[in-house]
Amino acid sequence: MIGKVGIGFLLGWLCLGSVVEARKPVVAIIVSDDHYRADTLLPQWGEKMARERGWDVRLIHGHGTGDLENMETLKEADIALLYLRRVAVPTEKMQILRDFLKAQKPLIAFRTSSHAFSLSFDGKKEAPEGYSQWKNFDAEVLGGNYHNHGPNHLPTQVTYTEAARNSPFFRDLPKTPWISQGSLYFTSPVDEKAVIFQYGSIEGRTEPLTWLRTSPWGGAVFYTALGHWNDFQDEAFLQMIVNAVETLTKE
Repeated sequence: MIGKVGIGFLLGWLCLGSVVEARKPVVAIIVSDDHYRADTLLPQWGEKMARERGWDVRLIHGHGTGDLENMETLKEADIALLYLRRVAVPTEKMQILRDFLKAQKPLIAFRTSSHAFSLSFDGKKEAPEGYSQWKNFDAEVLGGNYHNHGPNHLPTQVTYTEAARNSPFFRDLPKTPWISQGSLYFTSPVDEKAVIFQYGSIEGRTEPLTWLRTSPWGGAVFYTALGHWNDFQDEAFLQMIVNAVETLTKE
C-alpha cells in the first residue's frame, strides 16, 4: 500500500500522465452525518462502486451518532472514507481508528470530518463515560484548521492549482472552475507540507479546499471540504473520489 511505503513515493509521480491499473480495494466507509445527507448519499455511492468497479465496500454507520456499527471491519480495510460530524465514539472503537492510522493506511476525509470528533465548536462539551473525542483530529490528522464557514446562502467557487493539472487524483477531469452549493469552509492555515489541489472562494475570501498530506504516522491523508449534498450530483466530485481511492490503494 502507498501509505506503507511513504507518501514521498506518491508525490514523486504526481506529474505522471498514466496510472497502472489498481487491484480491487477493500474500502471502509465510515459515516455519521445528518447535516449534509451523507448518511444516505455516501452509502448509496459505495453500493454503486461495489457494483460497477468491484470494490469490496464495508459500511461502518453511526446513523447520526458515534455508535458506529461494524467498526471491527475497519481492521480489514485497505482505505477508509470518513464523513462524520461532531460525534463522540466508544473508546474501544476510537482505538480501532487510531490503530488503522498508525498502520499507515490511507484516509480520505470529507467536509465535516474536520470536526468529526469534537462535540462542540468551543470544545467545552465533554463526552459521556466510555466515549472519546479527538478534538485536535483536524490539525493532527487532516492537517487543517477549520474555524467556521461562510454564509450558507453563498456558494463556493472551486478552482484548481497547478499541482492538480497532472495529478492522478484529477486524471480525466476538466480543470475549469465550477460552483459547489456548499458554504466555504475556513481552513487556513493548513499543513505547510500539504499539496493543495483546489481552492474555494467567495467574495473577498479564498481558502484551501482539497489537499494531500502525510499523517504523523506516515500514511497518506486526502481531505476535501467539499461534500454538500449537491456535490454528490457533480461528476467531477464523484470522479475525484474514485481517483483518490484507486491512487491511494496502488500496490
